Amino acid sequence: MSCMSSHEALQLTAHFASTAERMRSHADSCRRASLYEIASRIAFLRAHMIARNEEVRPVFGQSFRHAAFASA
Repeated sequence: MSCMSSHEALQLTAHFASTAERMRSHADSCRRASLYEIASRIAFLRAHMIARNEEVRPVFGQSFRHAAFASA
């Protein structure tokens, strides 16, 4: 996962979550569904870590202000 962007990690999170949701409807695959749910949570945390590393950081000596509006 180290070569992923935060966007790709979020897509993986969504894939794992939707797979877990589909598997929950089948009684025989509840254990596998919980594994996919755990994988989804891990991928989400990894996406968060990658996003923090992708943030723009100021160069030493320069002033830096975050945007006053929320960015998606």
